[in-house]
Amino acid sequence: MKSNILFLVIVTTANGDDTSIDTRDGEDLMLQCRFSPDYSNRGFIYYWARSSPRFENVAVDEKSLSSTYKVDYRPDKGIYDLRITNASYSRDNGRFECRIKAQGTGDDVHQQYYNLTVLTPPQPPLVAPGSIVVATEEKKQELTCSSVGGSPDPTITWYRDGSPTPLQAIVNRGGSKDHQTTSTLTITPTKDDDGARFRCVVYNRAMKEGEKYETTVTLSVN
Repeated sequence: MKSNILFLVIVTTANGDDTSIDTRDGEDLMLQCRFSPDYSNRGFIYYWARSSPRFENVAVDEKSLSSTYKVDYRPDKGIYDLRITNASYSRDNGRFECRIKAQGTGDDVHQQYYNLTVLTPPQPPLVAPGSIVVATEEKKQELTCSSVGGSPDPTITWYRDGSPTPLQAIVNRGGSKDHQTTSTLTITPTKDDDGARFRCVVYNRAMKEGEKYETTVTLSVN
């Protein structure tokens, strides 16, 4: 029988009260919502909702609205936690919020927010116009490195071979694991750049420690 293991990693706190959490497909986790027991009387309504990307309630008071979500409903102890079972990118990657509202006025008396990232590694990079680029001296040349997917969006960094210093490039983020993130490096080569190699390095935190993707572009300057 499969045992349910709660998995919770708090990575950072950002955007004011939002807490960022990482998980992976198939894992279980608990999102905590804690508050003063003063809100335990019947004058309040408790909600959990998600935006991934469509906003919808997943629990109201003690009732969960999906079999993949369960609430620990103990308002007399200041607890209204949400348990997510078998997390998936398509359903759970996004923002979750716990709210307590006053009946009648609908005013929020308590709020907690989580940005949940269901980790997915990116695909290996592709470069354009190719791995060997024929460039013209003193004429601008663009080198583009792209990687499809990844949750979160991967970082794509350009280096000149032999230098540890990242090169300035324009990055367009994909925004989801179904779209590509691109990094465009613009150079104006001289004859001294003939044979120069530029490395594109792709990484996101779904990858193993020390793991990264790399590919290179070699310039041939006329």
